[in-house]
Amino acid sequence: MNSIQHDGRTVIVTGGASGIGRGIALSFADAGANVVVADVERDPKQGERYETDATTPTDELVNAGHDGEAIYVETDVSDPDSVESMVDAALEEYSRIDVLVNNAGVYVPGDSQEISVEDWETVIGVDLDGAFYCAKFAIPHLKETSGAILNVGSVNSQEGGAGPPYASAKAAVVNLTRDLAVELGEHEVNVNAICPGFIETAIQDYHTEESLQVELEHTLLPHAGTPTDVGNLAVFLASDLASFIHGEEIYIDGGWTAHSL
Repeated sequence: MNSIQHDGRTVIVTGGASGIGRGIALSFADAGANVVVADVERDPKQGERYETDATTPTDELVNAGHDGEAIYVETDVSDPDSVESMVDAALEEYSRIDVLVNNAGVYVPGDSQEISVEDWETVIGVDLDGAFYCAKFAIPHLKETSGAILNVGSVNSQEGGAGPPYASAKAAVVNLTRDLAVELGEHEVNVNAICPGFIETAIQDYHTEESLQVELEHTLLPHAGTPTDVGNLAVFLASDLASFIHGEEIYIDGGWTAHSL
């Protein structure tokens, strides 16, 4: 159990069924929060290397006896109507929203010539537009609870190499974080960005053995991160212990960005 508690608070985690989002959802539930798992699919992606037997987070919460409750809401964050319906569902179930975690994201590998216009629009639509739509519809309710927004960026928020749409969207998410921090400071709604490095999730299946080794070698610690590592950081940043951390980008990358900072 987390030493930091979020008893009675309501946390929305977009992309919460799989990968980093699943880790964040489970960590908040372990801290006593009621979690809204907002995703296009209820069941988690199964990886060939990592998360080979991941269980559905809402089922795991019930079966493992976590302190918090959880509901699943089918949500396409690139569709503002779907996002608005998700926020309504959270309020109907729990009557309040305390934390929004904008984690939903997609990745399409390829350079400017390999990626199609449709690929570009898909990645930007989910990774950037989705973060804005969720913030827009959740903010009026976060003001009521002096809540928090956590936007999930990436080490590629500050460097290229992940393809044009992903790197661009993740950089924009960090600056969206700063802008929302300017807007919401006076309302005591904390806004920060979490920027993970190499995390053991099913999305890493796109790597070859060679490219996977390059990623691991670029991580200064002798191991990759886990979704739980990111979840623990999210639980802290949304707590009163982090109440004076605002408008920041926090890297959780095993030292990845130490190469370039």
